Amino acid sequence: MLAATLLLAGCDGDVDPARTPAGMAQAQLLEDLYNGRVQKAYDALHPAYRRIVTRARFVDCTRKAGLGGLDSIEILNVYDDPVRLPSGKSVKAKAVRVRLKSSAGDTTPFVNHEVKVGKRWLWILNRPALEVYATGKCPV
Repeated sequence: MLAATLLLAGCDGDVDPARTPAGMAQAQLLEDLYNGRVQKAYDALHPAYRRIVTRARFVDCTRKAGLGGLDSIEILNVYDDPVRLPSGKSVKAKAVRVRLKSSAGDTTPFVNHEVKVGKRWLWILNRPALEVYATGKCPV
């Protein structure tokens, strides 16, 4: 079973990034993806991106990627970082810097974004994945 690692941003009462709403949403997304709950991951995708990639294509592409074997998720930090939606509209967002760990080794830290929509935090596709999905293909 996958366990999210809680990494403190510092001492003296600093906020634990893994306990922020955006950090928790990103950890849940990654747990869902790596544990085969792909449909649940798609449900947490921002609606602007669901208009670009259908559920069927996302599920098929994610399953073909063969994700798995993840031991832990380390949320390194969370910070404000506005994003531009496919419509061109700029919205407030949180960048979530993550490192995944597995028996094969640690990944290089990467950043994903979460956008608050109503009471929920929803993830967005990164630009390379968005561009590939827009062509009807699967990102590698």
